Amino acid sequence: MSIELNKIIKGDCSKTLKNFEADTIHLTCTSPPYYNARDYSTWPDYESYLKFLEDTFTEVFRITKEGRMCVVNISPIIVPREKRSMESSRIAIPYHFFSLMEKIGWKYLDDIVWVKPEGAAPNRNGGFFRHRKPVAYKPNIVTETIFVFQKPSRNLIDKIVRSYEGDILESSLVGDDYERSNVWRFNPETRSKHSAPYPEALTERVISYYSYVGDTVLDPFMGSGTTAVTCKKIGRNYVGCEIHDEYIDMTNKRLAEIVGDEEE
Repeated sequence: MSIELNKIIKGDCSKTLKNFEADTIHLTCTSPPYYNARDYSTWPDYESYLKFLEDTFTEVFRITKEGRMCVVNISPIIVPREKRSMESSRIAIPYHFFSLMEKIGWKYLDDIVWVKPEGAAPNRNGGFFRHRKPVAYKPNIVTETIFVFQKPSRNLIDKIVRSYEGDILESSLVGDDYERSNVWRFNPETRSKHSAPYPEALTERVISYYSYVGDTVLDPFMGSGTTAVTCKKIGRNYVGCEIHDEYIDMTNKRLAEIVGDEEE
């Protein structure tokens, strides 16, 4: 089916995306749900989780235009120990995800490191701070990874850049204050009612750097709607998937408030 722009579709994205026409998305900006780390995301085992990601991003690959990008914020998770006599563990999701994306056919372009204030990270360093005994060291995790992938194209990226001109090109130009390195520093979102939101600072950079005004941006895990809100603010079309009514309502409310601001 043709994509209905500026709409959140309710349903499992690994299934609903199958109904989208091929080669219609200019950019994907998203952050997948954590593996069994939140009340809204549970799978019977880790293999099932990776299969879900593979199914989803295979469809994203199919519906993305040649040469356009898929930008994914993803991080390892800590599995708490079940009792004092056991150890906690970390699951290296970004590394498994990277291999999965290459298997699908995505071309790796860049990895960006999102650095958060240390106070925003769970404290893993308390025991070591007290005794300072080697081997027991555990750093506080203040970074997340933002992968940039591209759907391969027979043409150089210059062809895409040259396809935009006039007012669209002028209104899409990135300002002088853009981030020149692959280390991005900003605070996590703390005011959202969603349990794992990412900040508008992230979506604003991604969408501004990798799309043009009027392009269509996909977020298959829309959550509380940060991708949609950013698109509305900077002149992109959005389309997204979300399985929870409460988050769809949250997104629509945030979007309505933006319209209200524009009308004042």
